[in-house]
Amino acid sequence: MPRFQPLSLRTSPAEIAALDRFDWTEQIVFQLYGARIGVRTNSAAALRALVHVFPPNWQESFSTRVDWLYSLEVAKPTRSGRQPFHSLYSNAERLMRSRDLEQLVDAFERDMQLALAQTARRKVFVHAGVVGWRGRAIVIPGRTHSGKSTLVRELVRAGATYYSDEYAVLDAKGRVHPFARPLALRDEHKINQKLSFQELGGVIGKRALPVGAILVTKYRAGAKWRPKPLTPGIGALALLANTVTARTHQVQVLETLACVTAQATILKSARDEARVLAPQLLAQLAET
Repeated sequence: MPRFQPLSLRTSPAEIAALDRFDWTEQIVFQLYGARIGVRTNSAAALRALVHVFPPNWQESFSTRVDWLYSLEVAKPTRSGRQPFHSLYSNAERLMRSRDLEQLVDAFERDMQLALAQTARRKVFVHAGVVGWRGRAIVIPGRTHSGKSTLVRELVRAGATYYSDEYAVLDAKGRVHPFARPLALRDEHKINQKLSFQELGGVIGKRALPVGAILVTKYRAGAKWRPKPLTPGIGALALLANTVTARTHQVQVLETLACVTAQATILKSARDEARVLAPQLLAQLAET
């Protein structure tokens, strides 16, 4: 008999029934921004590894009804001594099959953050880097590998406060909330490496900030920083193109983005190396 009440999805597809019959011995539910994410596995060590990459500011929930459910099946050792395959499921879909548990934890972290962004009821998630500067936030919209994490790192090293390198979490008042996690940076071999808070240095943001500036920028070798101001409408479109729930929560998204862009300076320009631009940019924004 299980030691706890089994987890279940709010809207449970029939395909997940086969997974429900597995002997899950460990589980936890976290809640954040109105969403509840469930995690179950058959390994206490695996559960600890998954909890280690939960998002900032998560809180444990004791509800068994969840908006999204992850299942990590850790295979038993084989008689031959060969490393067995483990399987990670996102709801009813197998997300990854691998002999390397660390790979599965990384896949869980990426997918879980997206699931949170899709199911959060009180916030709008925009793919963006975020730093704080003089009481206001600088938001840099862009998808993964667009260079925003590198620019965030250099802005923090130049004196800005670290908020996020992946999502700008926006509320209905147009404020951005901290979503600080270790920065994900690609090395010279284009392999993702995590930069810890200790390695990053600087200060991590703790409170919500109004958005003071939105930077629409991409790296281009040799480019000059020649920012062109954009209208709030064009700025909202730049954010909308990077918003996770743009199609499913249209009214909430549009109202939130309108509030954000109405109060922000919006600039567009190509840029060269982030370490050169960062101090120049902070000095420029300090004058506005």
